[in-house]
Amino acid sequence: MKMSFPRKIMTKLANALGPRFDKYRTNRKPKEEPAVSEQKIQKQVDRAVKHEHDNFIPKDEKELVEVIRRCSRETLSVKKRNLISGAMSFDTRRAILITMPREDIVFLKDSDFLGPVNLDKLYQTGNSVFPVTNKYDKVCGLIRTDKLDILHIGKDQPVTKLMEHNVAFAREDYTLEQLLAVFLRNHTDYVLIINDKEQLVGYAELDTLIAVLFNREIKDDFDGDSSSIKVAQRPKDEI
Repeated sequence: MKMSFPRKIMTKLANALGPRFDKYRTNRKPKEEPAVSEQKIQKQVDRAVKHEHDNFIPKDEKELVEVIRRCSRETLSVKKRNLISGAMSFDTRRAILITMPREDIVFLKDSDFLGPVNLDKLYQTGNSVFPVTNKYDKVCGLIRTDKLDILHIGKDQPVTKLMEHNVAFAREDYTLEQLLAVFLRNHTDYVLIINDKEQLVGYAELDTLIAVLFNREIKDDFDGDSSSIKVAQRPKDEI
């Protein structure tokens, strides 16, 4: 097959210049990549760290606590941190944590009588709740001096006539969450703590439990809860 003139020229040029191009390709140095600056590397690292931070999910409770601890006060106030930490441990801490010892309890017997003299002695103890025991040494009621109308107790009266029969018990190994349920079920603010042998260990009060829940003491001096007018008219700066 006869080649056209232009094709003959291109073939001769390829035969003549091909070896030179091959030599050039063999000896040519690879093109050097421009050096990456430290500033550019740092930006890449910062982006990666930010991405990891924004998408971070705590694997366990310990990591979550650490995240909360690192938050600034502008993001999470101390009050809110205490609330979170108190609530997180509420179902693991035990009732014995807030139990006042049995030695702090002043007992009355159901055969005792109360009048102005004996009531004054009870007031001097600093307590306001006094468990009443029966002849079997079992608690059968409570005397609450802060709820007694002392003006109507002119002479000695039987303890059984003045005592409340609503007595609630909880075990020392109850969680604080279970203990709170005892307070709520029995509509009381005072619970006697026993062990698994039914022995009295001490007592717990609702305000102490609430303080543990919030990790701080709850203070509110407002005393008009029984008046809808006072509640409605309470200044907003107190709320």
